[in-house]
Formats: sequence, C-alpha cells, structure tokens
Amino acid sequence: METLANEILIEILEYLDINDIYLGFFDLNNRFSSLLINLQIPFQNDLSKISKSQFDRYNKNVFQENKHRIQILRLSNPFTIDEIFSPIRLICHLINLEKLIFDHIHSKYLHQILKSLIDLSQLHSLILSPIDSISNPNVLLMEIFRLKHLKSCQLTYIMKMNETVNLPIDFELIEQSSIEYLTINGPFRYESFQKLFIYLPKLRHLSINYLLGSNRDFQMNFSPMELKDLKYVSFHLHYSIDFDQFAKLIENFFRHIEVLRLPTFLRYTFAEQWEKLISSFLPNLRVFDIQDIYTGDISHYFYKSICTNDDFQSKFWKEKQWFFHHQ
Repeated sequence: METLANEILIEILEYLDINDIYLGFFDLNNRFSSLLINLQIPFQNDLSKISKSQFDRYNKNVFQENKHRIQILRLSNPFTIDEIFSPIRLICHLINLEKLIFDHIHSKYLHQILKSLIDLSQLHSLILSPIDSISNPNVLLMEIFRLKHLKSCQLTYIMKMNETVNLPIDFELIEQSSIEYLTINGPFRYESFQKLFIYLPKLRHLSINYLLGSNRDFQMNFSPMELKDLKYVSFHLHYSIDFDQFAKLIENFFRHIEVLRLPTFLRYTFAEQWEKLISSFLPNLRVFDIQDIYTGDISHYFYKSICTNDDFQSKFWKEKQWFFHHQ
C-alpha cells in the first residue's frame, strides 16, 4: 500500500471507519500520519467500544483536530463524554455534526449537553438511551424540543415503578419543534397527546412502545387537531388503554395516517368495531398491521370465544386485500 499515490489511498480510506483508519495507519510512518491529519473525508465517529488508552491517543491526535469535520458521533463510555464535552462549551466546535448518538449513558450528563446543542445548526438526528432510570421524561423532552433544527429523535428510557403516576407531560412556554420523526421507547401517558402534538406540528412518523392509559377514572376531552403530515403511527398498548380511548386518539389526531401498526390485546379483536372506526375516520389507511398477542390456555379459550373465522372475512376487508392469520 505504501507504493500507492496519496489520491488512491484517500479513495480507499473513504470506505473505512475513521476509528479503524486511525488505529490501523496513524502510527505506521510519518507519511500516513500526515495524510490522516489532513484527510478531507466526512468523519463518522463510533466511540462506543474504544478503550481508554486508545481513546486518549485518538482524542489528542485526531478528534480534537477535526471536531469541525465530524458528521456522526456515537458515545457511550463516560470517559469519552468527560473528555469530549469538558468544558461543555467545546460542543459548539462540532459545527458540522448531523447525527448524535448517546448510547446507555448516565442521565446526569444529558441535561447540560442538550442545552448546549441548541447552537448546532446541522444537527438533525438525535438518539438518546440513558442507562439509569429517570423520574420523569418531561425534562429531557423539553430540552430536545428546543433544538431548532432537529428532524428525527429516538428516546429510550426506563422509570422507577413508583414514578409512573407522574407521567403526563406538562410542557409550558416551549416553541414548536421541527421534529418530523419521533420514537419513544418508554412509558408514555394517554393524556399527554394534546400537548405533545401542539409542539410537534410537523410530525410525520410517531412510534411509542409503551402507551399507558389514565390512572384516574375520568373522560379525557381532546381538542381535535389537523395533523396532515402525520402518516405513520405505531403503538404498543398497555392493557390500561381500552378501545374507546384509542378510538378517541384516531378521531382527534390521526385522520390522515396511512400506516397503523398495533401490537395489542384481545379486546381489540372485534372486526366490526375496527370496520366502523376505519370507515369513519381513516380514509387514507393503506397498511393496517394489528397483532393480538396472548399466551396460555385461558387466553386461547377467550380468543376462540370472541373471534370467529369470519370476523375479518367480510367484503370490507377483502376489498382492501387485508388478510388475517391466527397462529
């Protein structure tokens, strides 16, 4: 390889991860060291598995000299976060950062870092996964929604069991967010949708994997909103969400969706109620993926009692070419 011209070497290196390039070639000789220092290729840094000794050398020789060229950055180890974001003002040097991934880090790092990301005009994708439990996702979501250029966000969190009663989101004095794709992997309360959608008018894709019903016996009255850009919705429903509550969400917020994915429970298996809901409020629906999941003989008995082979075999379903299978 040392006989190749620099132009050819650079073309080859463009196919490799920047960390592998550094570990494989930086100490080979002076020519390669100089070439890598001045290498003008997009930086995509995955520092989630790098050792402390490797990172110290990499941070000194490559990262700090090329902060302005980094486009994708993935971090998980606490020592990488301490070094890269200490002092916190160094975040502003990541001027070309487009995607930031915090994978299984302690939540204590997130609040200050999120506040500092607001000046990064190129940041459009954010993935956060705290390793420790949080008391309430409100603080994280409020900081995320303040990022003016963000288009995609995936937030994963766990909560202490006794904290779930405090889940409803209560945003106040927040500007509308630019987010179009939102994934929430964690408990999210039914009552929170109204304010969520007020601050996400550009939302196109929504996925929530643990949607909880109200812990109080009251009727939630939503104010209808025309979310014309929202085309994809996926929910994993907790048993506390009954069909009438879910139908209210459809009626008030999801009239324009084209894709609905719904792992759920036996009480959602009545074909007639779905036919009525889809006919009345979902004129654009083209993908309807519902999965009723149950285990055990008792659940199987109830399933066979309430569902017949003809439930989803009417003209309505056949015309849409939607077919259902029991396993």
